[in-house]
Amino acid sequence: MRTDKSNGWLRSRVGRLVTALVVIPTMTACDSLFEVENPDVIDASTVDPVADGTIFSRSAFQTFASALGAYIVYTGWFSNESWVGDTFPTRNEFGRRLVDDRNGTHNNEVFFPLARGVSQAEQVLEILGPVPGQEVNLARAALTAAYGILLQGEAFCEGTFRAANNEPGPLMTPTSLIEASLTRFDAAIQYGQAGTGTEAANIALAAQVGKGRALLQLGRRTEAAAAVAAVPANFVFNVPFVDDAGNRGRLGNGVYGFSAGGTREALVVPPHYRSMGDPRVTFVDAGRNAQDATLRLWSQTKYGSWAASIPLASGLEARYITVEAGQNAGAMLAFINERRAVGGQAPITATAMPELMAALMDQRSRDFWLEGKRMGDWRRNPDAVPNILQPGAYYKDGIGSVSNQTCLPLPFAEKNANPNIGT
Repeated sequence: MRTDKSNGWLRSRVGRLVTALVVIPTMTACDSLFEVENPDVIDASTVDPVADGTIFSRSAFQTFASALGAYIVYTGWFSNESWVGDTFPTRNEFGRRLVDDRNGTHNNEVFFPLARGVSQAEQVLEILGPVPGQEVNLARAALTAAYGILLQGEAFCEGTFRAANNEPGPLMTPTSLIEASLTRFDAAIQYGQAGTGTEAANIALAAQVGKGRALLQLGRRTEAAAAVAAVPANFVFNVPFVDDAGNRGRLGNGVYGFSAGGTREALVVPPHYRSMGDPRVTFVDAGRNAQDATLRLWSQTKYGSWAASIPLASGLEARYITVEAGQNAGAMLAFINERRAVGGQAPITATAMPELMAALMDQRSRDFWLEGKRMGDWRRNPDAVPNILQPGAYYKDGIGSVSNQTCLPLPFAEKNANPNIGT
């Protein structure tokens, strides 16, 4: 029996979108005890999609934001950027690089939230675009969809996302997913540059970085460098969070949620990062074991609270894209040594491209630690990214061994629910 949950798509064009995105309690006077309105439902007939465009686009972006923290945690476990200090077998599958497509945690905490953010953003684009005066909202929605699709393409072996008119999408390869993200990045750039104000300009710049990232992943290096050429070196686009004690799952920083002080203390900084002595990799001994009562809770401090922002795009990332795309040994060496100095490391004198690429990926693993970029790096440069846990013994006894997966499976729940894919 199929259920209509594929891609996070929702049947009604406006009514279900409103219900999914916004819950607004209301107080209404009643003439009778029996005349009680539902306080958690908005009547679709009272909604003006254009007037409420800001709410819709921000809600879609917040759905992506809440998915981003979990994506960072789970891909960090998978790529050995962190260790799994958790008892759940479904979570240890990530550390073991042996994620089953029936893993419910994988579907519910990684794939579906990411797909739902894309779905909501795509609906916003359909409802609002192109409507004059909605440029910022359209740019925000396009950026949301673009990054959601790109992250899926970087981490998953295959994927899918909502098609037009709320229909489930087809099965897609990582390449086709990343190519699809490019059209959304272009739309975000176009709408952002057409809009007014700082936010519109920053969305356009973030989209330029995202476009460069996508093009680099596709091997289109010249285009990637061109895409980020205008991004200022000091630019940073952060995903903001807030500490709302009643809604931390949606509004709070999900990486902190798995760290010391969070709701599930299961994200452990592994020894290969602790030994770096790099100010970009910050952590603390929490003085206790992690949730699994096995691993010592060496907890990250890059994100120190539920309200800590997560960088999504930056001028520094644009520089990395330019250097990697250029494949110029001299320029790459100079940039590597600049970043090594930031980490308190001595300069190197390498000249061979394989050695330089390994050194560049090492610096990326420090600069962008726990930012959700490592899966793309690893799949793009499988022989250069450091500290990938190899098949064999797991770092916790009695749980199993490490396998050889290099990407995440599309969950069985999606394949079973999506009539375009099947099982």
